[in-house]
Formats: sequence, structure tokens, C-alpha cells
Amino acid sequence: MAAPIITKRDYNEWLVFCQTVQNSTAVNLFEPADVQEARKKRALKDYNYFVKEYYPTYADADCADWQIEFANECLKDPNFFGIAEWPREHAKSVHITIIIPMWLIAHGELTGMILMGKNENDACNLLSDVQAQLQFNELFAHDFGVQYNFGSWTDGDFTTKDGIRFLAIGRDQTPRGARKGEKRPNYGVIDDIDDDEIVHNQKRVGKIVKRILGAFYFALSIKGARLCMGGNRIHSQSILAHIVGDTKPGAKKRPGIFHSKVKALTDIKYDAMGNIISAKVAWWQRYSLEEIVRKINKAGPVLAKQEFFHETEIEGKLFLNRYFKFVTLPKLRRMQVIIGYFDPSFENSVTSDFKAVSVWGLLNEKRYCIKRYTRRSELEDVFQWMINFEKKLPAGVAVIWYVEKQFFTRPIKLALARIKRKNGNYPLNVIEDDRNKPNKFSRIVKMTPEYAAGNVYYNIDEENDPDMVEGNMQVRGIEPGYNTPDDAPDSDEGGWFYLDQHLSMPAEDMEGSANIGKRERNENNAY
Repeated sequence: MAAPIITKRDYNEWLVFCQTVQNSTAVNLFEPADVQEARKKRALKDYNYFVKEYYPTYADADCADWQIEFANECLKDPNFFGIAEWPREHAKSVHITIIIPMWLIAHGELTGMILMGKNENDACNLLSDVQAQLQFNELFAHDFGVQYNFGSWTDGDFTTKDGIRFLAIGRDQTPRGARKGEKRPNYGVIDDIDDDEIVHNQKRVGKIVKRILGAFYFALSIKGARLCMGGNRIHSQSILAHIVGDTKPGAKKRPGIFHSKVKALTDIKYDAMGNIISAKVAWWQRYSLEEIVRKINKAGPVLAKQEFFHETEIEGKLFLNRYFKFVTLPKLRRMQVIIGYFDPSFENSVTSDFKAVSVWGLLNEKRYCIKRYTRRSELEDVFQWMINFEKKLPAGVAVIWYVEKQFFTRPIKLALARIKRKNGNYPLNVIEDDRNKPNKFSRIVKMTPEYAAGNVYYNIDEENDPDMVEGNMQVRGIEPGYNTPDDAPDSDEGGWFYLDQHLSMPAEDMEGSANIGKRERNENNAY
């Protein structure tokens, strides 16, 4: 899906908005000085009051507790690095791009601001609201001084009378020369930077993540700088997800960040038909349960999970979500054969291929995915994982390991030898797959009939395992013209090829076929 074309805001439209700001913040010229001072004093301590008093065009409801917490944490820490992962229509942009920087100005904490959007037009549009407040918010100017000086949001660049520069850039631009005189910006904002196009190109995602943590972050003051990012997680490998760090279940977040992750509803209860009957509404001050549920029902569950709950399950076009059935595995001793297939890669970096191992068992013409390894890692890590897996198998059960012949080169053989020695000459045996393989896409697509027929199952104990999640996401991503990783589905196809050699043999005739190569093992195993 192509990203939407973002055009720069119409200037006349902006002027109408400015007039609204001005009219809604009129100053009482006869107001006693002590009343003004009391308002200022309370506003500097009470973020919710600050929002409602100075920004009535946005404040149609009280702030949520988590919005207040985010603002307070940002003010408190001059080196704040915060991510507002909030649902759609929960005021991410309003707070991090407009009200929080104005609150920092009121506290004398802002020396400059850089704002990054999807592109320059998007960033300029966001900056236009900031300029409107600085130039036309009469109550703020009355209490905290006239701010706007010169420049224009239409150029993505303006400055206040105190020399505070506001600069807008697109995600593909570098914020060089952001300093204004002796003042280096100390507030950076990244707002809604993801879109449906870029999240499917991980090389581009990696470049933007590097730009944010590199040129963008280092354009801010070393003496102290706040960085805020806002968005909802539209994909598990989105830019936002990479900045947070938890791109997979169980993955650790980036150290030192303040991560405010909010779901539109929690504590959800359903009736027998699957309808939501009760829930805790995150921003109850603004939305009712009925309003949120209506939106969910009209958008559909897949998009609702993405926009309101940050759950980014990919709906496959060939390998449909309903094909992935998680069940309790049969006893491994009953399996006719267990195959482990290793699809290697030779690089260990953010953009390299994954090293994928798929372990499949066959029983009565049903295929069971027992476990996966789907990571960017070193070769020795893979072989150690394979050894660890074998050691957890029940006594008398073995797995037959295969690896593509074209990859079974000297580096792999040396890594295998090293890991065997490290484990006391453990007899890990790997067989070469010497097939002349046809086109990869064709081979993988040939698995779909078995999925559609309901003959494929996954180990329920591995449902939330990061390797299983990543591997299954890669399978779902297979479609004509795909450019997503395919190492896990490729290893699945290899495993299935050797499972198929046993399809014609009834389970009772296979007794003992998967029990070859018995080894002493710990009986307290996971299977």
C-alpha cells in the first residue's frame, strides 16, 4: 500500500485556525494582578489546568492520568527520552508537538525545538499549530510574554523573540545546522513517523532508526535535551517499535527510555458471541465505552488491534491467520519422524538474513511445528541451540537435522566442529540437503494446501516465543512480489520435504524410526 501524499496546509485555513486560537484566549484587561499570578503559579504546577486554561481549542475533556504523567516526567528530567505509544485519537501530537513545548517555554526550559514528521510537508503542518499558539495565543503571551518573532511554518523554520528556533524536517532529512546563535535545540519531537509503506521495507526502517538515534538526537544539546516520540504501533517492526526496542515478545526495551504504552481499552469482557460488554476505558474523561466499541466494530478486529491496542498481527494473503492453529503436542515418542531443517545466513547484522531452524514432527499425516529458531546471530549460536534442543528430548527420541548443501561450506563446518568440541565432542549430526531446488516462492507456496486442509499445527507452549512469533510472521508475509524475510518459511519447506518421505508409511510401521541415535539425556525435559 502506498503512503498517502501529504500536502502542505493551506495558508488561509491556517489563518482561520489562528483566529480561533485568538478568540478563545482573550485576555481580561481588568483582571487584578493577583488573579493573574495565581493562575500562572497553578499552571506551572498543574499540567491539566495548564492545558484547559491556555488551550481550550484542544481541551474538550480533562487530560488522562497517563498524559499528565508523561508531561510531568518530561519536565522533571532535562535528559528525558520518552515514547508516547498511545492509541489513535488519544492526543499524541497535541501533547508532544504543541502543549509540552509550550509548557517548557513557560518554565524557561526550552532553547530550541526540532520536529520530524513523515516528510517535510507533514512536519511543517505539525509546526503550524505551534506557531499559531506562539503568535496568537493571547492569554499565554499575557502571562508568559510575547513569543513569536520571525520566520514561518510554511518554510519549516521560525524563531521566537528569545532566540528559540523551531525547525521542521522530514524523516529522510538530516537536521544539520539546527543551532540558533549560541542556543542549541534541547527538545526533539518525532511524530507519527511510520506508515504502511515503510514498515514493509526494513532496510529503510533501519536507516531512519539510525538517523533518529544519530544525526537527529546528536543535533540536540549535550548539556541536556529532551526527546519525545509519539505514535501507535502499526507493525511489530515499525520505526517506533525499533526505538522502544521490544520488536518481539520477550525482547528488552531500550535502556533509559520512558515508555508510556496505553491501550484504548483494558480489562475487556465479552459475551458468548464475542461482543465487548464491559471494559476499562483509558481516556474515560473523553470517550465512552460505547464510542470506542463502535469504532472497533466498524474498523474490524485487525485494524482495531493495530490502531487501538498496538497489536500488529499480520494478516497473510496466502498463509491466512486462521491457518495457524496452536495445540498441545502429542507425545514426541508417537511421532513418525522429527525433522530439523537449518536455513543459514552468513551475516549477523540488523539488515542481514535470519538464521532459521524449523523443527517439525509428523503423525498420521499431520504436521506439527515443535520449535523454531529465527534470529540474526552467529553460526555457533545456532548449533548450540540445536544441541540444547536435543538434550531436552525424551530418552529414545531423536531429531534428524538437515542443512542446504549450498550453504554447508567451510565456515559452517568449522563452526559445527567448534561447538561440538565445546560440548565435549557432542555427536551433533547434520545431513546435507543436496536437492536441486526450484524457485523459492514456488516451493513455499506449495505448502498452502496442507494449511488450508487443516493438517498443520503449532506447539501451544511456543505460541509467545519470540522465535516462533518471528518465524510465523515471516510465513504470513509470503505473497507475490514480497520483499520481507523468508528464511523461516524456507526452512519449513525443507523440513516438510523430508517429512513427506514418511507420509506413505503408517505410524505403526514407523515404530522406532525416530528413536535412532539414542543418547543419555536429562529425563526432566521440556517435551
